[in-house]
Amino acid sequence: MPEHRPYAHLRPERGWTNDPTGPVRWQSRTHLFHQYNPQGGYWDRPHWGHLVSDDLVRWQRRPVALSPTPGGPDAAGCYSGCVVIDGDAAVMAYTGVVGPPVPGQLQVTCLARSTDPLLDRWVKYPTNPVITAPPGRQLLGFRDPFLWQDDRRWWQAIGAGSREEGGEVLLYSSTDLHRWVPHGALLTKADLDAVDPQVWTGSMWECPVLLRGRDGDALLLSIHDEVDTHYPLAVVGQLVADRFVPSRLQRLDLGPDLYAPCLLQEADGTAISWAWSWEARTPAAQRASGWAGVLSAPRRLEVVDGHLRVAPLAQLTQLRERALDVRPTPTARGWVAAGIDTDVADLELTLGPAVERIDLKLRCSPGREEVTTLTLDRSRGEVWLDREHASLDPAVRGGRYGGPLDPALPIQHVRVLLDRSIVEVFVDDRVALTARISPTREDSTGVEVVGAPDSLADIRLRAWSLTSIWAEGEQPEQHDGRPSGHG
Repeated sequence: MPEHRPYAHLRPERGWTNDPTGPVRWQSRTHLFHQYNPQGGYWDRPHWGHLVSDDLVRWQRRPVALSPTPGGPDAAGCYSGCVVIDGDAAVMAYTGVVGPPVPGQLQVTCLARSTDPLLDRWVKYPTNPVITAPPGRQLLGFRDPFLWQDDRRWWQAIGAGSREEGGEVLLYSSTDLHRWVPHGALLTKADLDAVDPQVWTGSMWECPVLLRGRDGDALLLSIHDEVDTHYPLAVVGQLVADRFVPSRLQRLDLGPDLYAPCLLQEADGTAISWAWSWEARTPAAQRASGWAGVLSAPRRLEVVDGHLRVAPLAQLTQLRERALDVRPTPTARGWVAAGIDTDVADLELTLGPAVERIDLKLRCSPGREEVTTLTLDRSRGEVWLDREHASLDPAVRGGRYGGPLDPALPIQHVRVLLDRSIVEVFVDDRVALTARISPTREDSTGVEVVGAPDSLADIRLRAWSLTSIWAEGEQPEQHDGRPSGHG
């Protein structure tokens, strides 16, 4: 069987990972945390895994930063949150959980503090929790705090929702991070319905994160219902005092396998984002392999002209190891990129004016028994990724995903990050599409271009092999099973 564990994406060495959380710059390094179960490839009692980088390109795994405390307000898990800088310390805000993972589970905001140069050691606040759910509300969830500071006041947004009223983001403020004052709802389902009632927004919003831009703001929500995760939604608009005023709703990613984006705000009004890409394999396959989940490649987000633009982080080109000799070899349907025979590559496709539609075949076996197809349809202004035949394993999910783009802006440039079991597509820095695939054949490594014969000469394909994202001397995460991150 081919190796499905991604080579050039962030992940723990083993175990389960989901939401990335708490990206922060501390003493000239970038730290990123993630929800983590070190015991195996299945979800259970989340810890905070820890990654660190000097350049956003190569990373090192650090020891587990935060673990549940038996008998504490986070005994059943340290859920998602954020990290902020308060004076000479880094402060972690996270959701502490007690009880089984069901709607109505006790969820509270807890804090931990670190002055460690490596952010390896954290001390939980003895006064935890600092916020509990509003009394009298039958909420499906109350979790994933996101903090920012404005005019010496701290603000905390928390994801929530109910069966009757739908998703909402609740808002609190504080002058000292300890005592918090409720401000009601920052955003509600009724606010989104007034902008676009056709967009389904579930009954519970997870992982709210705020981008403060120069040309507008964006509030990212992860759409949830009582049981299942669905997709991230970008709400473009403006933060005005203690309310977010929406003007546009857009899917952050058109694929089936991206959720829970986090943000690292930049001074220029952009932000760097990572997200969770879950598996397209069965839970049994994940347990058997001992690992599950991967973090998306970092993306640059920016609000421009009322839209949220999405592009791969520019520094990712530093992972290009060598240019592949793309030799177009004609076939009856188009041409095969004979120089590309790999399951890990960075591809750039440029379409000239003669191209109306093109199919880019990825992870293609010689007889096309397995193939993932990216369709770029300029005539309809659409992009689709079809993984229905990506794997011969009947237990692996298939499906076709994508949708329409702005027809006034024809597709010109496409970037594809292909890394074993993850495919990330970026179209003109306007939209992204992420999917997981699990081919069974060792020879499912080909690339083929299919289109009208008279247009194929107007297509330019470039490709590079990729080097590892792991820094030299990177050590695997250390975990001895004991609770950590408390005094």
